[in-house]
This record gives sequence, C-alpha cells and structure tokens, in this order.
Amino acid sequence: MNVLMIGVDKTSVGGMLTVIENYLNNKEFCGKVNLQYIATVIRGSKLIKLKTFLKKIPEIKRTIKEKKIDIVHVHMAERGSVFREGYVVHIANKMGCKTIIHMHGATIEDWYKRQNIVVKKIIEKIFCSADKMIVLGDLWLPFMKKVMGNENESKLAVLHNAVNVPSSNSYNLDATEILFYGMLIQRKGIDDLLEAFRAIKDEVPIEIKLALYGDDYDSEEKIEAKIKRFDLEGRAEYRGWLTPENREKVFSRAIVNVLPSYNEGLPMTILESMGHGIPNISTNIAAIPEAISDGINGYLITPGDINSLKEKMKNVILNRKIREKFSESAYETAKREFSIDSHINRLLKIYKDILGD
Repeated sequence: MNVLMIGVDKTSVGGMLTVIENYLNNKEFCGKVNLQYIATVIRGSKLIKLKTFLKKIPEIKRTIKEKKIDIVHVHMAERGSVFREGYVVHIANKMGCKTIIHMHGATIEDWYKRQNIVVKKIIEKIFCSADKMIVLGDLWLPFMKKVMGNENESKLAVLHNAVNVPSSNSYNLDATEILFYGMLIQRKGIDDLLEAFRAIKDEVPIEIKLALYGDDYDSEEKIEAKIKRFDLEGRAEYRGWLTPENREKVFSRAIVNVLPSYNEGLPMTILESMGHGIPNISTNIAAIPEAISDGINGYLITPGDINSLKEKMKNVILNRKIREKFSESAYETAKREFSIDSHINRLLKIYKDILGD
C-alpha cells in the first residue's frame, strides 16, 4: 500500500497541523503505508497560497506516478481549501488513485450555506468525487449526507482526532493556571473567557491566573490589548504559541483548560489536555460532546453563555473533589477513545476498505 497525504506546512498553526504531525511522527504507520507527504498550503495571503499550491501540482503528479500511489488522502478545511484540495482529488482520480477527503473545517457548514447555487453544486461535486469522506464526529454526518446525497452515504466515515496519551495521569491537583490554547479569536470564544474571568477574579484565590497560548494573527485587536481592555493585567498573560518543548511544563500548571468556542471540529486542545488528565470546560457544539461528557469529565456550556462559563470555572477552581473526579474520567476517556493507536487502526481499516483488501 502506498499513500500520498496532502496538507499544510509547519507555518500553519492549529489542529490540522497537529493531526498531520501525529501521522508523520508515527514510524509504524509511515512504514505500513509507505507514506509520502506534500504540503500544499503555507500561511499567507490568498495569492501566496495559490502560487504555492500551483507550484506543488507537478510534484503531486510526479509522486503519484513514481511512487505508484494507491491512495491520495487530502486534509481539507473550508473556503479556498475546498477548491485547492478538490483539484488534487480530481488529479488523483484521473491518475487512477483512490481518494479520501479528511474534513477539518470548523465552519464548513456555515460557509457552504452562504454560497450561491452554482458554487454549492461545485462543492457537492468535489465532495462526491472522493472515494471516502472522513468527518471528525457524528454530528457532522447529517450535514454531509444532505450535501452528498443518500446515494453517497456509504462514503462517509467518522474518525475522531487522536493524541498521544501518557502512560499515567499527570494532572496536578494544586495547579493554579486556567489554560487557553488555540487561535486567539472570537470564534474560539476568547473574549467570552476574558469577560468571565474578569467577573470571577476576585472570587477565586489570587494565585489563580489566566495563561493564554496561541496566535492572534487573524485578530484585529491583539491579545495584549484585550487583556488591558478587560482590566486583567497581572492576572492574565499571553505567552505565545504552545510548543512541544514547553507543553509538559504548561500542562503541569493547568488547573482547567477552557475553550468556549462558537465553531469547531474536534479540537486537539481538548483531547491533548484530557490526555494529561486536565478537566475541560467547552461548548456543546460539533463533536465536542463526543469527548466531554457534561458533569462527568468536564463541563459543557452553550456558546456565548458567559454566566454559565463563570459558574463552571468557579466550580472547578474552588472544588478539589470535582477536579479529581473530572481528571480521572478525562484521562480514561482520552486513553480509551482518542489514543493514536486506536485512531491509526481505524484509518488503516478505511484504507483497506477502499482498496478492497
């Protein structure tokens, strides 16, 4: 079996890159499928992205031919990604490969609904042209069934994101930092988190601080300015991107991970922190409820419900028994449902199924 994977390069921060790196760093998986990888997307303007993509087309065609590729597995988001990676699927189909679209777009449904009928027809054709459409959770299935039609329902597959889960729960019950890591934009609920923490900062111990990691590249107002606007200087701190080198240290200081998003797929931030036993507070959208069970291993709120967010944060911070309960359950959930090994086995089965093995 020979697989070519198409995705983003290392300048593209976020969950898709983390998923891809999990594949590339798994030597056993790479060996089993003779994995080739071509990054067709870099961070930049639409023009830079298009130029980069077009330069990669000859390399894709050459790799398919020279490496005798059986399956082309493309990682896709919304907007321009649909058309760029859709063209790769078209090329691969023409060259006799089986094709997989792996959909990561958190706002794909909203984006699709805003398109005119002509663009919708093009999107539908792209989706249906693949041999398999992978979505991140069960809640994406109704939308994809509607777009692709009942005749293509057999092409749909759910494959949860996955993480490397440590051999034991490393959660620190005496941690003092509320953790947020991801894109520092309102789609991720960053303003809601700042407002909620401002409301409770005098009701929780003074040592409890808000630690913000991520990127505000796409935000008009930079995160330092937001911290000042919400009067959280000294209680909230922006520390750049969370890197593999500082990840363990950051997790050891986290009392809770908070991600009050408005749109998501299945956030790697939630799965990674759960794998370290960190309780999570997030929203009841997309595939998040497939990881967080409200009141069992974390809390779920409705997007934009700042009052609920305030109360849930206080509950976790002020109640050691809740933290202990959530931590144990979060770790066991991650180990059972979202480990890399189980994910790889499911993906290999998808590969074998479309090849008829």
